Amino acid sequence: MMKIKSLILMLLCATCAFAAKVDKNVNITVDGVSRSYILYVPNNVKENAPLIVVLHGANGHSTDRQLRFTQVADQEGCIVLFPQGRVIAFPIGFGGSTTGWEASGEVNTDVNFIRAIVAQTEEDYSVDKNRIYCCGFSNGGMMSYALTNTCSDLFAAFASISGYPLNEFHFRHTGERPVPFLHIHGKSDNFVLYSLMPVIVDEMVARVGANPVPVKTTVTGKYDKSVYEATEGSFPYTYYEIDGMGHSDWTGNTPEGHSAMTMYNFFMQYTLDTPCNKTLKWMPRVDQEDYKPKSHGWTVNTGNYLYWFGKEQDTGVNGNHNVYRSLQLDNGNYKLCFKSTGEAGKRIPVQIKKLTGSKEDVLVDTVNVGEEVSLPIRITDGWGEYTIRIKRESTTDVINISDLAIYTATDEEMEAFATKISEVEESTRHQPFTAIYTTSGVAVKELQKGINIVKMSNGETKKLVKN
Repeated sequence: MMKIKSLILMLLCATCAFAAKVDKNVNITVDGVSRSYILYVPNNVKENAPLIVVLHGANGHSTDRQLRFTQVADQEGCIVLFPQGRVIAFPIGFGGSTTGWEASGEVNTDVNFIRAIVAQTEEDYSVDKNRIYCCGFSNGGMMSYALTNTCSDLFAAFASISGYPLNEFHFRHTGERPVPFLHIHGKSDNFVLYSLMPVIVDEMVARVGANPVPVKTTVTGKYDKSVYEATEGSFPYTYYEIDGMGHSDWTGNTPEGHSAMTMYNFFMQYTLDTPCNKTLKWMPRVDQEDYKPKSHGWTVNTGNYLYWFGKEQDTGVNGNHNVYRSLQLDNGNYKLCFKSTGEAGKRIPVQIKKLTGSKEDVLVDTVNVGEEVSLPIRITDGWGEYTIRIKRESTTDVINISDLAIYTATDEEMEAFATKISEVEESTRHQPFTAIYTTSGVAVKELQKGINIVKMSNGETKKLVKN
C-alpha cells in the first residue's frame, strides 16, 4: 500500500511540476472590437522568456491549441499565445464565412490585434523582445507568411505547417527585412495542395536571398528536408516534406519527433537583432552553380532575352489556387542591381513593367556590358506584380549576368541619381534617347514639361529641360 501511495505522490508531483502557472482566456479591445486570446505560461517559465504566437487554421479556435505548443512551453519554459481569429469570408474550401485570418500581407485589424496581444504580454511578463516568434497552421500558416511583410520588426523568425499564401493571399517582397522561415507540409495534403509548394519555395527563397540550391536530407518513411542556406546578409528557408501526412497541424515525422519542437529549435537560432541586410528585397541568385532557372519560371539566354521573369497573372482556373511565380513590389524607392561580363561595347536593355493595374513601365534603360548596374525604381501607385526583362541587342551577343537583386533605395540615393547628371548639351538635344525618367526616378515614355533625366544612345545620362 505504501508503495502505491508513494507512486501516486510521485505522479502528482510530476504533474504539478509541469502544470501551467497561467492558463487563461484574455480579452482585449483592438480597433474598437473586443477580441480574445489564450495566455499559457508554464510553471517553469524563464526570466526573459521567449514568446511564441500560434495561429489556428480557418474554422479553428484558440481553445484548439493547435500545433501542440503547450508541450513545448512545459519543456522549455517559454510563453505561448493562442489568438482567436475573427469571422471572415472563405469562399474557397469553406463556401462561406468562418473564423480565420485576413492574410493579405497588408496592415489590417488582425495585424493590429497580434501586435496588441504581444505588447500586453510584454507589459505583464518578463519577455525577451528579441526572441518573439510566430507560427501557424493552414490559414494560420498563411497569416504567418503575411506577417513576414508587416511584422518583421516584431518577430525574429517564422514557421508554417500546412499553410501558404493562396487565392487573394499573395506575397509581397517589401517587408522591413529578410526573415528566417521554416515550412512543414504533408506530401498527402490535398487541401492546401502539396503539389504547389515548389512555387512557394521559389518565391520565399528569392525573397530572403538564400541559396536556391538546397542541402537535402532524406529519412525514408519520415521526411525530406531541404535547407536553402543563408548567404551574405540573408537568412535560410528550411522546408520539410512529410511522408504520409495530410492536412494536419502536427507531425511526429521530424528529427525531434514533434513538429512544434522542430519549429522551436529553429526559432532559437535567431533573434531580432541577428545581423542581416535590411535593404534586401529580392535576390533570386539565378547564376548560382547547379541551379536550373528554366525549371523555376525563368527564361534564360533565349532569343534576345538574357533573363525574363514574371508572366501574366494565372487566376487559378487550372486548380492552382492563384499560386504562381511573380515579382511583387509595394510603394517605395528601390534599386535594381546586377553585374555583367562579355564583349566590350555591347549593350543591355533593361525593363521592369507592371502586370497589374496601370501596367506601366517603372524602369526602362540600357546599360553597357561591364558596368556595375544600379538603376532606380520608384513605386507610387500601390502593390503590384511585375515582369523583369534583361535583354541583349543581338542573339549572338555572349553576355553573362550575375548578382541580380532588388534593394531598398534611400531618398538620398534617388536624389543623387538626378542631381549628379549634367545638363544635356544643345548639340545632343535631338539625339535618340534610350530611356526617359522624371527627377524622382519614375520611367516615362516621353519628355515631360520641366526637368527630365534622359539616357542618351551613347550610354551617357543627361538632364534635359523641356519648356
